[in-house]
Amino acid sequence: MTGLFRSRIAPVDEIGRISYTGGAAADEARSAAREGETVTSETKPQKLQVTAVADGVVRVKVPQGRGFFKVAVEKRHGEANSLFLEVNGARKFEVGNDCDTCHFWFKMLQEPRLSTARKIANLPKTIQLPRPVDEALVQELAPMLELMEKGEYLVFETAVNLAGPYDSDDESSYFFQSEFQELWGIEDPKEEGLLSGWEHYESQRPRAFRHGEAGLIEKQFDFVVPLVPRAALKEENIKLYQQMIQNGDRPRVLMLGMYQRGVPGSVKKGVAKVLHSFMAGFLLDGHHKVAAYRRAGVPAKFLVILSPKASKYTLLPDEKGPAQARLEERLSALKPS
Repeated sequence: MTGLFRSRIAPVDEIGRISYTGGAAADEARSAAREGETVTSETKPQKLQVTAVADGVVRVKVPQGRGFFKVAVEKRHGEANSLFLEVNGARKFEVGNDCDTCHFWFKMLQEPRLSTARKIANLPKTIQLPRPVDEALVQELAPMLELMEKGEYLVFETAVNLAGPYDSDDESSYFFQSEFQELWGIEDPKEEGLLSGWEHYESQRPRAFRHGEAGLIEKQFDFVVPLVPRAALKEENIKLYQQMIQNGDRPRVLMLGMYQRGVPGSVKKGVAKVLHSFMAGFLLDGHHKVAAYRRAGVPAKFLVILSPKASKYTLLPDEKGPAQARLEERLSALKPS
């Protein structure tokens, strides 16, 4: 048997992250506190408010999030506000800022140190079946969405042909590209403190969007950031997923996403004709799957829970708003073909 249905027959539990059960979407969510403490939820998942906003993109309102995964904003007087990813109350990564002319970067502040033994949520196996991103699918994601903070999220699907994994000082990564250095006006990313201190995957090549009237080319770079280091992965699980993928399965990988598109002054003035935008995702589930996709040479299939709070979509001079609607259109354009 080929296709995603095989994952129902030979499931491999993700390390300490999410278990896929045969039960309904009302399975209880459980979070694993760092330092070995366990926090569990005895309540059924809440009914989520879901609205379709673009082809393949839905907006979901989480009325009572638990904040296990949270985006924090640090306000700085006279400067752009810094953005951080918090996991269980601790800041783990700095994830750019809200400056409308700045590019994206990420930097590890503390190792995530997520448990490799405890589950943080139970999701039904039907999440893995080939199906559209709609209200029914999102309601089944409730145990995971409830681990986020209160607020709105955008859920969509995409595929990324991965390169890497890269260590932070790997000179073949994006941060060492001459184009990146020219955009930032730097010569040494390490000296400028722009390296992440953590491993990551990248897209093999950027997605290109052409803006005809301005003669502008927008290159979108995709980053996939693990929350568990690859040294902790089990080789037998990677091999099993790799075989499944090579036989035609396309298991979904869950990640917490952000989209950042700043427009530098040189682009606004028409001096520069190349713009960079960024989609970044932190893996919530699927570390073995991502490694297997990479080995198989097959684009990885992602189900993304995107945080608008951690995102920015600055409009070009000739684009019409609102910016939120344009962001939703862009996410729709990222769905797998």
